[in-house]
Amino acid sequence: MVAGLLAWAASSSRPVSTDGPALPAIPASEIRSVAYLEPDPGLRVDHLRVRAVAPGAPGRIVASFPYTFTGLHARGAASPAGDRIAVLAVDGTRGSAATLSLVGLDGTVRVVDGGFEYLSAMAWARDGSKLAVTASGEPGVLRVLEIDAYSLALSEAARFTAAFQVVPLGYSLDGGRLYIVVVDQSGSSLWMARGSVTERVAELSPGRTRDWALSPDGSRVAFVDILSASSRTFIGKTLTIATGAVTALPSGRNQVGAAWQPGNPLPVFGGPGGSLQLEDPNPAAAWVIPHGYAPLGDYVVISTVGAGTDPASRPEAALWIASPESRELLTDVPAASFVGWVRGK
Repeated sequence: MVAGLLAWAASSSRPVSTDGPALPAIPASEIRSVAYLEPDPGLRVDHLRVRAVAPGAPGRIVASFPYTFTGLHARGAASPAGDRIAVLAVDGTRGSAATLSLVGLDGTVRVVDGGFEYLSAMAWARDGSKLAVTASGEPGVLRVLEIDAYSLALSEAARFTAAFQVVPLGYSLDGGRLYIVVVDQSGSSLWMARGSVTERVAELSPGRTRDWALSPDGSRVAFVDILSASSRTFIGKTLTIATGAVTALPSGRNQVGAAWQPGNPLPVFGGPGGSLQLEDPNPAAAWVIPHGYAPLGDYVVISTVGAGTDPASRPEAALWIASPESRELLTDVPAASFVGWVRGK
């Protein structure tokens, strides 16, 4: 059983800043299924599966993606609208670059032109009309490209030189601003792209960071600060975009993974010192990595990690659907990954 968030009462959380009227949201009650990718080593494919949140519900295969290189499994992100899924897969047709596909829940697969960074984050607009992905440019340059989810047209939103990581994070409520995390020699910063303008918004840390998550209202960023010269290596923090203020969430142990529960003004972190814990007589038995909450906030998909595991290794072999009352295994196939919440009951 999952403890640590037994009182999952939704509280009101107002956006700190938006650029205009929020785009219409899909009713949360319609998005009640989990999408995940599960490798099939025998066939050397990654199956994109969808299953309802109801206990014991079967999973169905929506699409399959061959993998050429062992270890380079498909990665995905579901649209917040719950109607389609972006998948990055290295199939060998573009060398080491990944192919980006948009997959409908009916199994329709549309391939986007061009090659993309295999490890890129995939950031969707709230209404599912567009998404942002990174691609390599000329040597030393990483480009952030926006893809129209209907026409598949590409446009460049931003480009960065000499960056270690460029991470499309998400959009403002009205879809007008794209937030991007950039990690380079100066540390970790949040940038904003809007139209032809790209500007630095705030510093996250003078060093490296990981596990970034934009709040549902687009006003805050949860992330994990990596402090190598500290008794704690991984510290959960929150940036308020409007003010640039960074706040550390108190914990005496390492925190990894970040997720936002709808209605909760604070993010949820996993790890040995996270706020989301397994209910177990021995607190060192295992710890949790949160991946994403259902829009209603009553279920969360998690990974469980064995005691003594280095948080830096991030093993995610077992995926679970969890609530304060129950925990059901989704898959324990090695290298399976959570994709998101989609429509269906």
